[in-house]
Amino acid sequence: MISQVAIAVVEHAGRYLVGVRGDDVALPGRAEFPGGKCDPGESPRDAAVRECLEETGLAVVPVELLLEKSHAYPHGALRLAFWKCRPANPFDVREKHAGFRWVDAAELAALDFPEANAEVIRVLVGGG
Repeated sequence: MISQVAIAVVEHAGRYLVGVRGDDVALPGRAEFPGGKCDPGESPRDAAVRECLEETGLAVVPVELLLEKSHAYPHGALRLAFWKCRPANPFDVREKHAGFRWVDAAELAALDFPEANAEVIRVLVGGG
């Protein structure tokens, strides 16, 4: 069975909100954008907004679907929807949000993201 996963790629002032996966989840220690599995009947767009708020405490507004793709990991098959988002209120932006921090776009390629993120990282750093 394929799990639908929504990812909030949150951009503010040329920087992106990035965290590190915990030891209690698949792909521990890897970089990640806020996100997670969609609830039954929930759209990936809505799930990206919900997951970002739950994981970071930052309310966001979806701007556009950057990429949708399927990827198979040893722990399961995923259908990923990467939603570019912006903070709902720029005054709510802090340097850190519950373990997530702001990273310049140019730094994204140097971080250890899971394989399924490679294409969206290329888009964000300007490599198409």
